[in-house]
Amino acid sequence: MSRITTPRRRLLAAATGGLAVLSFQASMTAATAATADDAVTVVAKGLDNPRGLSFGPDGALYVALAGSGGKIKCATMPAEPGTKPEKMCFGTSGKIIKIKDGATSTVLSKLPSAASGGFGLGPHDVAVADDGRMLVTIGLGGDAKLRAKLGPKARTLGTLLSIDGKGKVVRVADLVAHEVKHNPDGKDKGSSVDAYPFGVVATPDGGALVTDVGGNDVLKVSAKGKISTRAVFHARSADAPPALKMPKGSKLPLQSVPMGITRGPDGAYYVAEHAGFPQPEGAARVFRLSGKGKPTVAAKGFTTVVDVAFDAKDRMVILGSVGKVPASGQPLTTLYRIEADGSRTELLKPGTLKAPIGMALADDGSVYVSQNPYAPGKGEVVRVTVAE
Repeated sequence: MSRITTPRRRLLAAATGGLAVLSFQASMTAATAATADDAVTVVAKGLDNPRGLSFGPDGALYVALAGSGGKIKCATMPAEPGTKPEKMCFGTSGKIIKIKDGATSTVLSKLPSAASGGFGLGPHDVAVADDGRMLVTIGLGGDAKLRAKLGPKARTLGTLLSIDGKGKVVRVADLVAHEVKHNPDGKDKGSSVDAYPFGVVATPDGGALVTDVGGNDVLKVSAKGKISTRAVFHARSADAPPALKMPKGSKLPLQSVPMGITRGPDGAYYVAEHAGFPQPEGAARVFRLSGKGKPTVAAKGFTTVVDVAFDAKDRMVILGSVGKVPASGQPLTTLYRIEADGSRTELLKPGTLKAPIGMALADDGSVYVSQNPYAPGKGEVVRVTVAE
C-alpha cells in the first residue's frame, strides 16, 4: 500500500462448492429490511480502540483492543511532504476482552500498543481456534526501521501472536520481516514496504490466514510459523478527484486494502476489500480464496467493504458502504445481506453505526459490531438485531 497517508487515514483508507458464488452491482435496487428503533444495543463501552471481534467455541465474544500506546519509548514517524511529523509512543495497553452473558471481562492485558494522538496500533483482530488458542494480529503501519525506533520491546508490533489457554503468549510469525523481504505488491505504482497485519482467521491445519492492509495481500502462516504469500491484490487506476485540482484525465493508483477475512460455509475464505483513496463509487469487492487458486470476486459494487461474515442460512453479510463517500470523508458504513438470488438487502439505515470496524454474527442471527475505534475510552461493541 502506498504510504501517502497517516496511519489513521491508512486504516480508514479515506483518508462464495456448496455455496453459490454471488456477484452483484451496487446500482441494483436494494431491499431494506424493517428494523426496530431499538435494533442497536450497546453491550460494551468505554473501550480503547476496539477492532476485530469473533465468537469462540465457548460462545463468548472476544474483542481485540488496540490500546492507547504508552510511555516505554516514543519516536517521530516519517512525514509526507507538506505534513507535520507525528510522534508515536509505545506501551503495553493492548487487550483482549470477553463478553458473555452480559458481562465484560479482560482475558489478556499488557499486549503491545503504539499510539499517535490517541489512535492506537496494537491488537487488531482475534480468532479463537477450535483448540481454544487465540490468534491475534498486532498492527504496525510501516517497516522494520519504524518498529526499531520504538525500541526492542516493540518487536511484537507487526506480528501474529498465539495465546494458549494458560495465557502464554508466543510470537508465531514476524509479518513485518516477510513484507520487508518480499514486498508482494512491490511492482504496483505507489507501493512501498508497509506491513499492517489486520484480519486473522484460523485454518483447520492449525495455521492462520492474515490480511495485511499495508502490503495488500493475504499471508498464510503455518502451524509452525512459516509465512507464505497466499494472495496479492494489486492496485488499480482511478480518476483523480476534482478536489486535488490535477490536470484533466489524471489518474491515481487505487490501493486494494484487504481488511476482514472469514471462512465461508463452503470451506473457502472470503476477504473484504476496503479500497483506498480516492474511493470511487462501486470499486470495493469481496474476494473468494479456494484451494491454491487465485482470488475470484464473490461480491462487487460496494464503495467500501470493511468486513464479511455468513449467517446461519449461509448468506453473506457485509459491513460496508455504497454510493458516494460524503464530503466528510467518512463512508456511511452499514450492514448488507446478499440473498440467494444475488440481490442486496440493507439491514440497517446508513449512518446508524459510528465508524464501525469489525463484526461477528451470533447463532441467533444478531450482528455484533465494534465501533468508534479511533479514540481511547470511546469505543463500543453494539448488538444489531437483524430482521428477516
